[in-house]
Amino acid sequence: MSATRTDVLIAGAGLAGARTAETLRAAGFDGRITLAGAEPHPPYERPALSKAYLLGERPAAELALRPAAFWRDAGIDLHIGAPVARVDIRARRASLGGRELRWRHLVLATGARVRRLPGFEGTNVHHLRTLDDAARLGGTLVAGARLAIIGAGFIGLEVASAARRLGAAVTVVDVAPVPLAAALGETVGTRMADLACEAGVTLLMGRSVASIDRDRGPVERLVLDDGTVIGCDAVLVGVGACPSGELVATQLPVARDGAIPVDECGRTVAAGVYACGDVAATTRCAVPLGRVEHWTSAAAGARAVAHTIMGLAPPAAAPTYFWTDQFGSRLQVVGRAAPEAEVEVEEGPGWFVARYAPRGDGSRAVALLNRPDMLATARQEVAGDVVEAVAAVP
Repeated sequence: MSATRTDVLIAGAGLAGARTAETLRAAGFDGRITLAGAEPHPPYERPALSKAYLLGERPAAELALRPAAFWRDAGIDLHIGAPVARVDIRARRASLGGRELRWRHLVLATGARVRRLPGFEGTNVHHLRTLDDAARLGGTLVAGARLAIIGAGFIGLEVASAARRLGAAVTVVDVAPVPLAAALGETVGTRMADLACEAGVTLLMGRSVASIDRDRGPVERLVLDDGTVIGCDAVLVGVGACPSGELVATQLPVARDGAIPVDECGRTVAAGVYACGDVAATTRCAVPLGRVEHWTSAAAGARAVAHTIMGLAPPAAAPTYFWTDQFGSRLQVVGRAAPEAEVEVEEGPGWFVARYAPRGDGSRAVALLNRPDMLATARQEVAGDVVEAVAAVP
């Protein structure tokens, strides 16, 4: 079988894959670009799924990253509902939609998939990763409905916020002592717990599910390890995601969890093969940064990969940044917060500024609740650590 040629094959049509293709074109790349994703939707904004989309404030049509005609006009060969099925790195071939492709550069932007818990199955058990997931979950969030959420992370709390606004009763269960403990530590987590409780969310922290009661499919009750029984009409499991590196797991040194190791330019150990977005675990300046599952980090990684493919200087290093909207408040975090770090908090009615002490690698972080006026200052504080770290590399 003859193989079609492409200069850049991008496996994954989420934000990272889409931004890679867009950046290549914007920088003047005139070769053929093939962008392929498993979902039946063109590239769209994923962060809105747990917030504005569930609330009905932004319909699916408004979530598209680009107008439908953009991909054609930019000369980007977009394949939706057609993931890259097989890759042969040595032969530089791949299978897409039943046909063979030969590529010069391969970009792995396959993202991550939700982590599932044993026993949590049934017609009313939900996970939230895709637009279709959100559409299914949204149909259950009606006034008076009882929603049980397993996991007090960002997804769990954002959905809890939307569900309360829609009139649902919400109970959140997590083994951690406070929400967001693994990401932001107890100081900030305690304050975010206060917001949730004030909004009417029942937080059951330091608890786990001991058993599940169901009748022919739907989960009706969750029994916790302390005997607490939670009646529910729907269950959301939000306990993180696993990177989807299986496409090249037998050909590259992929981590046990599925993450693909890359350098600060997105390069893997194989020449001409790159990774970015949620599937990539980055090392910068000899410091392992791991995976950062945030919008701005995916976009930055995509730009770095595109620049590297074109032989351009990488974009300037910048601190990580993310935000989350919950219970009428916005939390913005600059830098990589260490949950175990000492945290200094300045606060007032409805706001706080939390500064995390430097970690072992010298980096620090700042968390801002309802203080957008402080964002530029926080960026300056944290950016100095990033610049110094880059300059220290021999």
